[in-house]
Amino acid sequence: MRPKVFSSLNGLSRFFFICLCGVCPFLVLWVNISLTNLQAKSRVQNLPFGVFSIPDGTIVTQDFAYNLLYFKGIQERLVSHPYRLEDQEKLMRCMVPEGKSGMTHAYSPVAFVLALPLLSISGGHAYLLYTILCAVGILLLFYSYLLPLVESPPQIHAFLACTISVCLIAAFTVGQSALITTTFLGIFWCLLKPRTATSSILIDSLIAALFWALCLKPSVALIPFALLLGARAWRPLILGLLLLLTTWICVADYYGGWWTGFWDYFFLLNHYNNADFTPFMQRGYETADEKHLTSLLFSLDRGLVLTSCLALIILRWTRRITGSEQFQGLVWAFLLLSPYLLPSENWIMCLLVVEGSFFQSKNPAVITGKLLLLCAILDLRSGVTFPWPVDSYLKWLLFAWIIVERLQTGKKRGLRTRLMVAPPCPLPVNH
Repeated sequence: MRPKVFSSLNGLSRFFFICLCGVCPFLVLWVNISLTNLQAKSRVQNLPFGVFSIPDGTIVTQDFAYNLLYFKGIQERLVSHPYRLEDQEKLMRCMVPEGKSGMTHAYSPVAFVLALPLLSISGGHAYLLYTILCAVGILLLFYSYLLPLVESPPQIHAFLACTISVCLIAAFTVGQSALITTTFLGIFWCLLKPRTATSSILIDSLIAALFWALCLKPSVALIPFALLLGARAWRPLILGLLLLLTTWICVADYYGGWWTGFWDYFFLLNHYNNADFTPFMQRGYETADEKHLTSLLFSLDRGLVLTSCLALIILRWTRRITGSEQFQGLVWAFLLLSPYLLPSENWIMCLLVVEGSFFQSKNPAVITGKLLLLCAILDLRSGVTFPWPVDSYLKWLLFAWIIVERLQTGKKRGLRTRLMVAPPCPLPVNH
């Protein structure tokens, strides 16, 4: 049975949610007004919305605007093979002739389908609508799933660290997809976790639809795919795969054809690293040795992610871990090993707050340390608030802390179990 809304810590949960209802609309208004003002001050006028010319003449493009331009170029068939890097460069040079560099685009055709309604309105209105939908999704996620599972005040404090963070503000500012994928994943897990073999076709259809939507970003799609396999949820898995097949049938022509487009995308995902990008797309200069190291680490990380997913599925099938433990493991594999990771993806950590007992510590010093570490991961963003990318090291530290605490809890539980089942010592008999 699902818990009632705000069933635990009613007052604190309600107060947090009321504050969140103020924060989300404020972020939407602030980022849209700020972006409009930046557009007006751009040195070069008549640029697409989200593309600016800063005082030194450099062209800066917001992530959301950049990807929207890609989708627009794909819709207008400006290039024959949008998943080929040389065609991506050609498309961007066509859409933004003033640009001196570009970003690669690896979103799936699902993202193109989801973006179609936004392509029918202006860039400014599309960004406004997107941020509103993201804000509504965050409120729905907390109201219907996260807050009802809260069992101790430190979990509310952890939520506060997640929502009042540079990570969330920056994601809203540039319109990154982590805002919506985290919401989709949270609601997906909310529906899948209590699912049984007798669940209705409606529930399974919703799970399948969310799995399909999460496939907009392949690196995130591995999580729901592995969860469905681990739970042996065959019906929603098959429905989701059928939705993906239908999507590809409908849009393959935009990507160069059924077979060619598929292999173009497969090649791109296997070479999505700075060493393989064209000079126009590269994120900084690399020497030959650095390129070799980049390619090696990219392949290693991809292999480790896939191995971790497979291991967690097997552990779930053999009942060595629970569904919650598989979910946590998949999210951590994504956060620590995914070669496609951006700092905004750290926002997914809000889903881990109510999984397990890590953020339910009763020791004030221990929970303060945990919260400070969480804040550092979400707020010490390279190039924004901190000069170096330290978040990956801090995530490993937090993960190690979780593992150590988990092992200690397991030892205590095992000792307690042995004491409970041990036969009582026989009383001495007096003759």
